[in-house]
Amino acid sequence: MLKSFGDAWAVAVAACIVMACAGEDEDASDGPWRFGVEVPASPQSEGDPVRGRELLLEGEYISCGVPIKLYDDATFGPAVRTGLGVTAESQVLPDRGGEDAALPYFVSMFQTPEGVQVVSTNCLACHGGVIDGKVVVGLGNAAADFTAAPAPPTEAIADSVLQAAGLTDAEIAAFRKVVTRVQVMAPAATMRTVGNNPAEQAMGVIVAHHDQQTLAWSDAQLIDFAPRDANGDPLTDAILTSDPPPWWRAKKKNALFYNGMARGDHRGTMELGTAVCVDSVAQAERVDAWFRDIQAYIRTLKAPKYPRSVDSGLASRGHEIFTQECAGCHGTYATDPDDDAHDTYPNLLIPLDVIRTDAVVAEAAVKYAPQLLDWYNGSFYGTVTPLVVNDPFPGYMPPPLDGIWATPPYLHNGSVPTIELVLDSRSRPNAWKRVDYDTTHIDEEALGWPFEPVDSQAGAPEEQRKYIYDTRYFSQSNQGHTFGDHLSSDERRAVIEYLKTL
Repeated sequence: MLKSFGDAWAVAVAACIVMACAGEDEDASDGPWRFGVEVPASPQSEGDPVRGRELLLEGEYISCGVPIKLYDDATFGPAVRTGLGVTAESQVLPDRGGEDAALPYFVSMFQTPEGVQVVSTNCLACHGGVIDGKVVVGLGNAAADFTAAPAPPTEAIADSVLQAAGLTDAEIAAFRKVVTRVQVMAPAATMRTVGNNPAEQAMGVIVAHHDQQTLAWSDAQLIDFAPRDANGDPLTDAILTSDPPPWWRAKKKNALFYNGMARGDHRGTMELGTAVCVDSVAQAERVDAWFRDIQAYIRTLKAPKYPRSVDSGLASRGHEIFTQECAGCHGTYATDPDDDAHDTYPNLLIPLDVIRTDAVVAEAAVKYAPQLLDWYNGSFYGTVTPLVVNDPFPGYMPPPLDGIWATPPYLHNGSVPTIELVLDSRSRPNAWKRVDYDTTHIDEEALGWPFEPVDSQAGAPEEQRKYIYDTRYFSQSNQGHTFGDHLSSDERRAVIEYLKTL
């Protein structure tokens, strides 16, 4: 581990020199891992994984929601379900018990601290997905639609109307609380493209509306969280695009997030993401106790196995190429995909000048909004999971690749639709859209979503824009990770076939 700024500077300079000498078409066998720095492990809290699963699916860690009476109401129910993302196609978990058994997997029913029975989305709204027609707990949701406009003002619905629907005063208060906070969150959580995840921006709003020391909520913004350039001027249209990573990677990683900023015990940042309605340190501590068990459950998750046929001969050739070209960053994998204990993962942070993918996520808390980092590390959550964004430099951690077949789109910002294009940067389209959202429709040869290139998002018909990913916007570049460009098309096909076995 590098210990000083001087060491970090030396690594960055060395990387620049090598890249400058090698040119744009450097041989990936040089090994970008040579410039990586290992992120050390931290002790993780113990917990009960069985209780953790129960808490994840049925617990009250979200702390607020829409009264169940409105969810079931003939008049209000359709709007409530739409607001929660529930559709006729929403699936349930077959082994989920109790009152939640009939609810979509990403919706939970629970009792608020005030004693009101409510429903709300749970963590699986972002970290549960469907692939090949099946729900997978821990899979990032690549079809979540956060492009919609904010909800209508709660004041438009009079108390008398809610009373006529059978709500008590406590239920009306619970309804107004959740709608008000959604109104505060929604503008910053609105994304350009279906599948883009607003987690980082949403956490910025949570931070900006909570007192750092008491965690009391304020409808008014307490600190400025707008991203700014080097001159301190607000950036216009600066939407931060991120692709939710699968949870089964967490047990291998010494630091969470693509930039490896979440050090220490992993549970703190996840708690912050659920803290929209947390209003005191005492309440945060209560949630913290639950997340010890939830994190214990997350550490038990395994990647789903590729459900289709694999050319074993081609995969064997791909294994050889992968070991030489990719394992230094992404690790090695046992022959048995269930045998995680014999996998290796180097936990390297790679300098931006080496990996050259879009730098916004890596630099967000260093360059664009450092005040959010200061708030977090000085709050209750920072005592659980400190955030470190420049030790020894801002960069990215190449992820473990278990279940990579199930996780399109690719790169940290979801800018690349297939693994074939991850391995061939020169062929990536500037703008593209999925052919459809049928999760059984997988491009088995390119490994990813079937897609079609388009000219641009802005120039497309309005009704199509939200389905188009345009790499020319802020935080959405598809450049970098050129390490497969020197491979032949046959070599790429072999690597792809091997990746199906992980």
